Amino acid sequence: MQTALAFLQTGADALACATAPLDPVASPRAGLPAFFAPVFSLSTGTRPWLEAGSVEVLSRVAWRQRFPCPVRPPAVPPWGLPDERRFSDGYRSLAARLEEGSLRKGVPVTLESAPVEPGDAAILFDHLIGRVTDLPETLFAYGFYRPASATGTGSPEFLVGASPELLFEIDEGGLLSTMAVAGTRRANGSALALASNPKDREEHQSVVDDLVAQLGAWGRPTASGTSVRRFGPLEHLVADIYVDAGPDVDFETVARRLHPTPALGAYPRGDVGASWLESLDPLGERRRFGAPFGLRWPSGAGRCVVAIRGLQYHDGRLEIWAGCGVVSQSRYEDEWQEVLDKIQAVRALWQV
Repeated sequence: MQTALAFLQTGADALACATAPLDPVASPRAGLPAFFAPVFSLSTGTRPWLEAGSVEVLSRVAWRQRFPCPVRPPAVPPWGLPDERRFSDGYRSLAARLEEGSLRKGVPVTLESAPVEPGDAAILFDHLIGRVTDLPETLFAYGFYRPASATGTGSPEFLVGASPELLFEIDEGGLLSTMAVAGTRRANGSALALASNPKDREEHQSVVDDLVAQLGAWGRPTASGTSVRRFGPLEHLVADIYVDAGPDVDFETVARRLHPTPALGAYPRGDVGASWLESLDPLGERRRFGAPFGLRWPSGAGRCVVAIRGLQYHDGRLEIWAGCGVVSQSRYEDEWQEVLDKIQAVRALWQV
């Protein structure tokens, strides 16, 4: 890949994509489609949108024809060890807040990284987007690529992922829907164990309660019952939530209100949770991990996913980030194993 590209799965057999120019802008012009790709902090003064002149929707067959896997796959990157100190520091600081009762849930994070030369990044990206049609249909494929000529850093950058989590979707009539996703088990485990585990149920219920409260800004939300769903090699507890927000609902307003949900942030929302989240990543190193990533159509309708289960590349480093929900009933060993499982799931899905 030598030119800019952005894409998002919009249906089981629909992948919306746009190629260069994809100019970063603070706010896209009316009448043009645009991809929303901010950093996790949603920092003001940035240009979180990638404005597209047009967006093409490809079937899986058409995607394979347009973006075939390279004949020779790239070499497996020399992955380092996951950063357990980052995770343990976040876990301990959260445990203190859980004990004092100022928070009920938080999501400490870690990462695994590997060096990749800028000249090899385009080859690696070609491999990754060639894998998109082999992903389970229950995952939302998403990502973008910007060549070195566009970044101004001498290095390309990209983000590629397959998220199990829909942050929200707005249909043409203004129906606003979201998903509460929490709790994790390997897919070859017992779904009943996941559904009945008190820790996982508490973790998931905090996400449901928060999203219902946030969607209340647009009306009276309706939530489905909780079920266990498989997303590739992992299973999660899921509930669907929706509200009739009306035709004037604004894409970016919804994204900023819902992000970060307790599935990636802290619960309850407020100064304590925001301060703890900032302490996890004071330098903004997580970049777009866990941030919203979406596509807004000219009509105002669109889809936005949570940017997890993916890879980020910038400045010669390829990174996989992972986090897990921690509540008062959590055990460190279990949570650390969960983030390792998530990292391994990403490497397996993308064959890296």
